[in-house]
Amino acid sequence: MRRLVIVLFLAVRVLCADAPAAPELWYWHHSYLANEKAVASSEALIDRAIAAGYTGVAFWDSSFSFMSDSFWPAENVARLRKVIDYAASKGLQIMAPVAPFGFANDALQANPNLAEAQRIIGAHFQVDPAGRRLRLINSFRGLSNPGFESGDADWFSTHDTGIAIDTAIAHSGHASGVIRSARGNARFRQEMAVTPWRQYHLRLFFKSESFRGLAQLGVLDEGSAAKERLNAPIPASGTHDWTQLDFTFNSQDSTRAWLYAGVWGGNSGTLWLDDIQIEETALVYVARRDGTPVRLYDTRTPQTVFREGVDYDTITDPRMTSTRTPFTDLYHEPAPITLPAGTSLRPGQTVAIDFYAVFPIPGLVQVAMCLTDRGVLEWQRRNAEAVREVLPRGHAILMQYDEIRQMNSCASCRAKRLSAGELLDWSLGESIRTYDTVFPGAKLYVWSDMFDPYHNARDHYYYVEGDLTGSWEKVPANVTILNWNLDHLQESLAWFAGQDPRQRVAHSQIIAGYYDKGDGGRAARTELAEAAGIRGIAGLMYTTWSDDYSQMESFAVAAKAGWRAYLTSLSRPTLVASRALPAALLAALGAAIAAFVWMRSGRGAR
Repeated sequence: MRRLVIVLFLAVRVLCADAPAAPELWYWHHSYLANEKAVASSEALIDRAIAAGYTGVAFWDSSFSFMSDSFWPAENVARLRKVIDYAASKGLQIMAPVAPFGFANDALQANPNLAEAQRIIGAHFQVDPAGRRLRLINSFRGLSNPGFESGDADWFSTHDTGIAIDTAIAHSGHASGVIRSARGNARFRQEMAVTPWRQYHLRLFFKSESFRGLAQLGVLDEGSAAKERLNAPIPASGTHDWTQLDFTFNSQDSTRAWLYAGVWGGNSGTLWLDDIQIEETALVYVARRDGTPVRLYDTRTPQTVFREGVDYDTITDPRMTSTRTPFTDLYHEPAPITLPAGTSLRPGQTVAIDFYAVFPIPGLVQVAMCLTDRGVLEWQRRNAEAVREVLPRGHAILMQYDEIRQMNSCASCRAKRLSAGELLDWSLGESIRTYDTVFPGAKLYVWSDMFDPYHNARDHYYYVEGDLTGSWEKVPANVTILNWNLDHLQESLAWFAGQDPRQRVAHSQIIAGYYDKGDGGRAARTELAEAAGIRGIAGLMYTTWSDDYSQMESFAVAAKAGWRAYLTSLSRPTLVASRALPAALLAALGAAIAAFVWMRSGRGAR
């Protein structure tokens, strides 16, 4: 029996071996170091963090994306180096962000055409009577009752009780759709036919009065609501006079879709909607690079392909070439396609164009960067080499694979013939090889969400083409996970601890917590309670996106106070719903049982 106790003690030692005696405490440091006052402010925040017991700082500064580009002022880079050196001199570990694939707007200032782009197939154009330009043929037949002038016709199929018609207030005509203090969902809906792989423009007008609630619109595939073609907020909070909203969306492989507009989950106040219109458009944010080819051909004989610069002038969106920051809206009028003298195209002739267009995500006007384009990979290496010049040797790199809402769409990505999950795996592997070369010995971190089936690693994630399931399969064990899945933290932590048969690799993890919840102490206590019994948690990070550092000290106090309880929990592991026992625990218990049987058989007696 004594030997059994020893074996079980060793099992507990296995469980606790990778938990540090004190937690790593990181904090997310926003800075934009355009002057010496900003430097002083950052140094003061670092001093606060040191006094509170933080051990590491993860920087969030545009300079990390810009410093490899010639337009960025050298003095801004020098200020960043000064702040990094100050933090390191105080004993803080430094985490530097690199290559933001999901939120890539800053990185894309080097070349906006390196954005990921969706294909549009067969948009029809007709040569005008003068033979000088192409005019788009709108294939969309239009919405029924777009201004609610025909009462409740065509819009009330949700049977939501909170929607009505208002004949006293309207943007145009004499009626509008209205939602007043709905107790639950209050959504107008209309079914429509769309042509697959076309670009569409949606316009509506809204008015609000003392409104509070979640107002949004969506375009969903008729056969599967999981297939979102558009998900966009209506910024109606408070009181607004009639306001125009414009969006683009790609129909992808849908032939029929539902258009939803209204309130989810109830509201107070009043929201009016009117003049909801959809039309086909083309060449809005058209991307031009090797992985986004343009093809113009005759509709009757598709093998007849016309030549750019000979039969038609170069196709471009001036927004993509006239500024480093083109992605400032969700729709704008596309540039005309003109025809040069000597074109072989004739007045009245109908042609089709295949092209690729960037789709800024509504809300944040967020744009993703292509995962495979040669230009992206070259920029990534140049950027890493520039970051190396400001990062002291031996510090950490944060690979920014998070919330990549468009992926596996352009020709260079699709040419790999991989699932979305496999493509993400491939990209992460390429990044790791780059950073291992440029930053030898640096510890690598990555955000959790794109590799977590309890978060974004699933089928039908926003506008990603294909299934992200399996994206976790080649994430090396030496990559530390910054886990921010706070809604399913227990399951997610167990997943990355290797406690699920689908994912046996045990990763060290930092809980990226707080997230502006208003009570830092409660956030840290809650997060550590969720981690109870789960191996491999190295610490926590105070993560703020709104520059709210008011809770930084209380978060650190609670994290340090609760760490002993976390360590103690590792000696009494418990089952968590939907996850298996840790592999190490199974092995240790198996060894203990085998030893017990061996001793009971008499072969273990001396």
